[in-house]
Amino acid sequence: MDDKQKITVTIGGRKFTFHILPENEERVRASVKRIEEKVAFYASKYATKDMQDILSIVLMEFVMQYISLEQRDDSKELEEGIATLDRRLDEYINSGR
Repeated sequence: MDDKQKITVTIGGRKFTFHILPENEERVRASVKRIEEKVAFYASKYATKDMQDILSIVLMEFVMQYISLEQRDDSKELEEGIATLDRRLDEYINSGR
């Protein structure tokens, strides 16, 4: 059984249809809203009327934010620390002590 629902959103003046799980609808709509806000901002800031240029600028901004968040992610260090402790525990247990 397919629990996905069909929603249609507009990004940069074009309609897109997505098949998503109901629990993701709010996130998708919030994402579209944020994209549209950025499109409006850059459309008013730059002389270009080419939507592809504006969407490229918006994409660049979002990817830069994503990379910044990735670089601040401390969970990788935590996971490595846990893996090291797990390895040491296994070594200790298997050494017969």
